[in-house]
Order: sequence, then C-alpha cells, then structure tokens
Amino acid sequence: MSQRAREYYLQLVNTRTKKPINDDSGDFQVYQPGTPVRQTIRSVAGATLTQEVVGTSFISRDMTDGQIHFFTNLSASLVDISVLTAGGRSYFLKGVTPSQHRIDVDPEKSEYILTVAINEKHSCTTVKPIGFALRKGMVVSDVFVKVVTAFNGGVTASNALNVGRSGDRDGLLKSIVMTTVGYRQGAPIVSTTGTTVPRYGAELADFHRSSSGLMVTYVRRSYFAQTAVASNNLTISRPTAFTLTKSFTAVAGKGYVFFVYSLSPLEANEN
Repeated sequence: MSQRAREYYLQLVNTRTKKPINDDSGDFQVYQPGTPVRQTIRSVAGATLTQEVVGTSFISRDMTDGQIHFFTNLSASLVDISVLTAGGRSYFLKGVTPSQHRIDVDPEKSEYILTVAINEKHSCTTVKPIGFALRKGMVVSDVFVKVVTAFNGGVTASNALNVGRSGDRDGLLKSIVMTTVGYRQGAPIVSTTGTTVPRYGAELADFHRSSSGLMVTYVRRSYFAQTAVASNNLTISRPTAFTLTKSFTAVAGKGYVFFVYSLSPLEANEN
C-alpha cells in the first residue's frame, strides 16, 4: 500500500473482560464522518474493497478475529463504521481515527440498534440488499429512518421507501415518504373517516379492517429471526418506479435506517 494512504486497524475488545473479541464472520461498513456516504476503502494490497454496486446492492466487508482493517485516501482522517457481529451485536463507531486501534464494546447487553446508510441510487422498484442480514436470535421491535438529503421523485410512492428483507420486501416499513429531511417512523395515517394507511409492514404490525372494509385498528408485533437464512438479508426498495434523469451525484437522496432489536438469550450466538 502506498504511503499516501491512511491505515485503519481496529480490534474489538470486550469492555468488561478486557479480552479481544474473536469474530471471523462479523460485517462492517465504512462511511464518511457524519454523513451516509460510503468511504472509499482498500485492502493491504491496494485493491478497492467494494461497498456499493450502484443500483444493485450495498456490500459489507468481513472482520477477521474481531479486527477491522482497511486503508483510505490520505484525506480521510476520520470515519464512521457500522458493525454487526456474528452473534448479532451491532455497534456504530463515530469519528474513528487511524490511531484508535482499540474499540471497547459491550457484547453482554441485550438491546441494540443497527444503523445502516442508504441512498436513492436504485432508480427502480428492484429490491436492493443493504449489506447486512438479521442474525439468529435477533428480535426486531421497530424500524425508523432519518432522511439527511430528500429523495427525488414527484410521482406518488416514487419518492418513498420500503424496508424489508429478501423474504418480504416491505415486511418492516411500507411507503415511507422521503421528500423532506428528518426522522420518519412507521405510524399509520388515519383520516377522520377512520381509514388507515399502513406504514408498518406485516412483520411489525397486524392491521384489521371493519365490516365496511376500512382499516381501523392495528396491533404492533416484532419480527423474530429464528434462523440465519438468506431470506433475512435486509433490503430497501421503491414502491413505485422512478428513473433518475441525471448522473448519480451528491444531490441523490440519502439517509440512515435504524433497526431496533433485542437478542434472545436462547438463540443468539456468543459474539
């Protein structure tokens, strides 16, 4: 690797035992500090470690022995890193510096929030994996979104976002409108006539209709990842197709998705 690059070499350490965490299949994504933009990273051999295939999928990189190792351009003096361990523990590491070789984390707690950056470069309704998958024992209780840069699109639902998994593209959130910055939750839209527009997917809420056909009540639920299967790959998609008319530039809509979950003590793995 050229000397005109910065090396990031981080070891996850159990904050209580002070012992390194041994994790060979945990995933991580690297972002520019304070923004949902993926940082260009490279391996020790100088090869680009792809984190996004534009229009297709986001890609996570793998840890080795609980270590996160990559290189950036010399200008990148800080990065944010989203981590999901093999055992389903998630950590969002803010403002990490090249000299910060040790990261203390608490793998013994049971409640976590997985934070994942997204953008609107998928200009159709194709399901786009976001690079993380639910691990066995994760019990997802809520999902919400932070819009950092508003999404383009004027047609109804073309500027909206579904959040789900490979087995159910809108199972977590449905048609969350992304046209203004700020936080978005899955609370349904209720009119004076009692009509309800669901925003939670079927895996986070059961919606019930009245005899007249109107959706009048809903009951919250959680999604329990009982096994580590491919259908638990987390995804985003547009409810309605929207084709961008210009190149994918910095003006593309951006944000974060937050997955709020706990770990089952019977199903979760150790790390």
